[in-house]
Amino acid sequence: MTTSLTIRMDDALKTEAEEFFEEVGLTMTTAITCFIKKCLDVGEIPFKIGKASARTRVKAAMREAEEVLNDPNAPTCTDPDKLEEFLFS
Repeated sequence: MTTSLTIRMDDALKTEAEEFFEEVGLTMTTAITCFIKKCLDVGEIPFKIGKASARTRVKAAMREAEEVLNDPNAPTCTDPDKLEEFLFS
């Protein structure tokens, strides 16, 4: 069973929030439900919410690639015929 929740907010804020949530694949209802569930799960307001820019994601991927490159214990695959099995097993 579900129930309705009515909130009031500035029109511009609502529009901006809807656009943001759409960018990350959520509806306003789903986003608010996720927020409330998370608050109840952790017992506090979980305010590290945001979307990473493409530049941020690229930088993180580059850092991760460098860490793997410099890790002598990182798994390796030198046989191109076994690459798919290596990557997805």
